[in-house]
Amino acid sequence: MKKRFWSLLMVLLIMLVWVSGVFAAAAKTETPQYGGTFTLMEKYPAINPISWDNAGWVWKHAYDTGFYMEHLMMGDLQKGPRGTNQYDFKENSWIPHKFLRGELIEKYEVKKKPLQIIFHLRKGVMWQEKPGVMKAREFVTDDVVFSLTRLIKAPKAMKEYHDFIDRFEVVDKYTLIMHLKGWDADWRYRMAWGVYDAVQAPEQEKAPGGANKWENACGTGPYMITEYKDGHSQTYTKNPNYWDSEVIGGKKYNLPFTDKIVMMLIKDEATQLASFRTGKVDLMMTIQAKYVDELKKSNPQLKFQRSLYGLNFSLAMRLDTKPFNDIRVRRALNLAVNKKEIINSFYQGEAELHTYPYPSNFKEIYTPLEKLSPAARELFTYNPEKAKKLLAEAGYPNGFSFKAQISNASQSELDLAAMVVAYLAKIGVKLELEPMDYPSWLSKMINKTHSAGLFFNNGHGTILAGIRKNFVTGQGWNPHMMSDPHVDKTWNTVNEDPNLSDEKANAELKKLIVYIIEQAPAIILPQPYVYTGWWPWVKNYYGELRVGQQRSGPIHARIWIDQEMKKKMGY
Repeated sequence: MKKRFWSLLMVLLIMLVWVSGVFAAAAKTETPQYGGTFTLMEKYPAINPISWDNAGWVWKHAYDTGFYMEHLMMGDLQKGPRGTNQYDFKENSWIPHKFLRGELIEKYEVKKKPLQIIFHLRKGVMWQEKPGVMKAREFVTDDVVFSLTRLIKAPKAMKEYHDFIDRFEVVDKYTLIMHLKGWDADWRYRMAWGVYDAVQAPEQEKAPGGANKWENACGTGPYMITEYKDGHSQTYTKNPNYWDSEVIGGKKYNLPFTDKIVMMLIKDEATQLASFRTGKVDLMMTIQAKYVDELKKSNPQLKFQRSLYGLNFSLAMRLDTKPFNDIRVRRALNLAVNKKEIINSFYQGEAELHTYPYPSNFKEIYTPLEKLSPAARELFTYNPEKAKKLLAEAGYPNGFSFKAQISNASQSELDLAAMVVAYLAKIGVKLELEPMDYPSWLSKMINKTHSAGLFFNNGHGTILAGIRKNFVTGQGWNPHMMSDPHVDKTWNTVNEDPNLSDEKANAELKKLIVYIIEQAPAIILPQPYVYTGWWPWVKNYYGELRVGQQRSGPIHARIWIDQEMKKKMGY
């Protein structure tokens, strides 16, 4: 009897806590407001759009087009901080499968005999009307086939990226079968919510000027691009016929809330901060930690949230080029750089030492620093004397000289690179920096015409994608020029076995990552914490950064601006 009493009491207490939480949440719920302009600075405000055409195979495509173009799948924001809080949606390109939802599809089915994936499209989705490009019409399976086929056959298509696809079969307007040649464990990322796979209308390519002309850009998303000013801004205007909605306080609201979104392009960091501080920008998605204390003093009303920066900045060394084909040289350069000093002096303590090639929030495959093998762990220490000894053993007792290209889009990264130059000089290695505009830097990296070194700012990717693109032989984002049979074989085995459980796959990848670190393909640098800041009139925002690789458009479509509050605060 007593046992039953206590069990009932426990159930009642749990219910009471749950009900209290529901009422507390309801009390905080505000009524959405429609209209107005939302001005923001995205994560990379210094970089102009590189391509408006998904067949350009540019990493920044989903970043710029994510307001008006949609993908088959996206992150389920209701499983984030605005809902069940199971995932924070802060990584650039890592969303576990269970936190995804359909966007242009309602659901999918996987069949293993024969290998195929069946997509069931969302009905009633309309393409935006674009004068001179296309009339409004319904989105159908033929559009998916056209877009993906064009992407796969594009001259710039990434090697082996879609090799697992055999053919597409249109069953009807809303049902599509993708027949597979073989299994690919990362198929969702490669063609449903990744950086390249936004579904693009056939009419965009056929319009005068072609698919890479911004005036021809159109989609099915919550906004339509209506203006682009090089080096200044990108403007997106509300799509009145958008299909999606948001439930707030138990009531469904059509999206988007604001009439217009202006995404500012500002290269100078001081100007970025001034625009945010003076209220000209409502939301600033990336703020270096060193500026936050001053912002809090000058503008105590601002709201902030901290997260690890979504990119890993390192100095890639070409393993196919002397002297970096000798692992002793690569290890020496790592030991010459005082990474803990960088954390304390450059980042004021706001950085993590070990985040390469994945940070600690990749729990399934991350090995903490103290549990790394001795060979891997040593790379994070500072030992210039041993660095000199290793160089002498490799035949470079007096050091050597080499060049490294670096993008000039970030002054902070240029400053950090200068510190690396100074550290290497202490062991007799002369590093010459070659700053260049981002498109030129990207071209050198993609075409593999970069010199022996390349300062490399790179998103982690998914668990599988990050290893593939950075370390598998022949991949476009492999500036290390790594070509290691063990890496290639392990990655292929994990990726191509449809019967391998996630647990076993992750265990294999976890060991592989330690092996990659041991090879020292880069000078591994600390990863900083950065802040996202917004004014209190920015409503229905919970610090999320991405719902797909480099894509935040659906997050911003759910934000509204409290115009009265903004006015009362004098802005």
